[in-house]
Amino acid sequence: MAELRPKIVKLCKIIGGVSGVVNKIDENAPEYYSLANIVTDDEADVAIAAGLRKERTAAWLAKKVGKSVEETEKLAKHLAWIGVFRCTYDEKEGVDKYFMQIFAPGIMEMLVNNKELLETHPEVGRAFEEYTRKRMELMSAVIPQGYGLMRVIPIESAIKDDPNANDFDKLSYYLNKYNKFSVSPCSCRSSRTSINDGCGHLADEMCIQMGKGAEHYIRTGRAREITREEALEIIKRAEENGLMHDIPNIEEAGESAAICNCCSCACFGLRVGLMFGARDVIRSNYVATIDEAKCVACGMCVETCPANALKLGQKLPTRADTSAPEYKKMTDVIFSKDVWNPNYRENFEDTLPTGTAPCKAACPAHIAVQGYLKLAAQGKYTEALELIKRENPFPAVCGRICNKRCEQECTRGNVDEAVAIDEVKRFIADHDLDKATRFVPKMLNQTGKPFTEKIAIIGAGPAGMSCAYYLANKGYPVTVFDRNPVPGGMLTLGIPNFRLEKDVLNAEIDILREMGVEFKCSVEVGKDVTLQQLREQGYKGFYLAIGAQKSAKLKVPGEELKGVLGGVDFLREVNLGNKVEIGKRCAVIGGGNVAMDVCRTAVRLGAEKTYIIYRRGEEEMPADRDEVKEAKEEGVEFRFLCAPVEILGENGKVTGMKVELMELGEPDEKGRR
Repeated sequence: MAELRPKIVKLCKIIGGVSGVVNKIDENAPEYYSLANIVTDDEADVAIAAGLRKERTAAWLAKKVGKSVEETEKLAKHLAWIGVFRCTYDEKEGVDKYFMQIFAPGIMEMLVNNKELLETHPEVGRAFEEYTRKRMELMSAVIPQGYGLMRVIPIESAIKDDPNANDFDKLSYYLNKYNKFSVSPCSCRSSRTSINDGCGHLADEMCIQMGKGAEHYIRTGRAREITREEALEIIKRAEENGLMHDIPNIEEAGESAAICNCCSCACFGLRVGLMFGARDVIRSNYVATIDEAKCVACGMCVETCPANALKLGQKLPTRADTSAPEYKKMTDVIFSKDVWNPNYRENFEDTLPTGTAPCKAACPAHIAVQGYLKLAAQGKYTEALELIKRENPFPAVCGRICNKRCEQECTRGNVDEAVAIDEVKRFIADHDLDKATRFVPKMLNQTGKPFTEKIAIIGAGPAGMSCAYYLANKGYPVTVFDRNPVPGGMLTLGIPNFRLEKDVLNAEIDILREMGVEFKCSVEVGKDVTLQQLREQGYKGFYLAIGAQKSAKLKVPGEELKGVLGGVDFLREVNLGNKVEIGKRCAVIGGGNVAMDVCRTAVRLGAEKTYIIYRRGEEEMPADRDEVKEAKEEGVEFRFLCAPVEILGENGKVTGMKVELMELGEPDEKGRR
């Protein structure tokens, strides 16, 4: 074990502030190991002489440490470059002044924001995470409300009509107060990234410094100087991306050196409330409330809130208590580790234990059904379309082929009949078919600029195109490769025109093109071009969405005979416009939606007799009831409780099929017999 350096230990005690007096400093203390390898004893003497939070000149420090002004200034400037000192110019006295902040928030952020230092001394990043976690374990329960080291600032537009709002609760107050601004990487995200614990939020150009803080960051190369207007644009983008404003809370009211734009998955300041339960320590002076007259139940507040402070509930008639649990302050509970939430970064709950609206819960995409219904009722069709496309980029397609699980769960059906949810969605989504009314989302990312990293998506089906939609929305250049001559995958080649008109699908694909997505069809990756070749062409990321393209085999004798076609293969050939020979009598084996599409397509191709052969009864058929009804109306005959055991043929061609009569047994795990 290496011997501790007394001067570094003393410095650690000073910069720890109030907690530094009682903190044990050894070689494992984050304060110590973060400074021991980067601060010399001479530099430690200068820092100790400066004391905490006092502006000192080099001449003043020189007298304290018994060195020349030149030598002391050299040591002080290096401490400023490291991040132990803040260095600013005093115009009245005509000299630089040096200021030593507490360890966090203060010194740690400046250490981490020194990119060169972080690369050569990665222990600095680890120390920031460890210090803010370990020290807050002990302090969070005893910090009075509003006295946290960081404080959340509300979005100003939310309090603009409050006549009692204080200036120091408005970001515009700080932006108007100072004349110098800079922007730097987020220190928390940089720290987490350095220890391989980063999140999806970008670190670059997120934290804004003001006044003396900006001057120091610019002079030491930690940040880029920006205008007040640029600072406002960064704040706006942060809000659009669901980030939370946070400022250091260690100065007098109305004073701040920085505005942080934080995410709960990285921010060490927010962790005090989210992990240790001390939400009142870090929160703003405002508490969010719901205006039921304006709320459309879109759920965006729940999904966006970094603190997971809101949850979706439900208002179903029940004797059970469906109200939200009462919020408890830290001072109202006995402090113990039992109330901590160590997995707060992943452990988000969007709904109360009693659940939320059945229609939303039943929807496979969890679209906010109540939200778009209410927006549509208010005539806000574009807003309704935008809400739908947050979860489903192809609402016009789904409005035609969706199996309407939401309507099956609609509680209005207990009174008379379910709300025609799918019809409303289709009406809203049809605005996408007209270029004048379609919704094309604007690019939305933290930088406000397109990214340069090219992404290749293999497969132009629903999964591949959905991925392309959301990546393009984030500003990535996306190319979609598909071996078929047209994009769409099973939407184009697996669903007949009478169920999904191709002009509807093509209109939604055109929106992807408007967003910058490029399609390269008739290109089979792995054959026409390899992944390595795509890498050489500059592609940085790949998404494989090759789908389930093969028809299921019957595994019975005679399956290889001419005239036996897989359902998916049959539909693909028809949709490509190829001629398919089916004869006068056609048997379709299966009872799902694909079987319904096949039999109805066969009728349209001229089959005189078309049969559905299904091994269970009609009630057990997985196909939609509407599809079955329409197939019957078109003349398709159904043979239930028949299982094929052999396909008969002569001279290599199908002549018939042998079936085995079945009886229904006990229900299986899915409830089917």
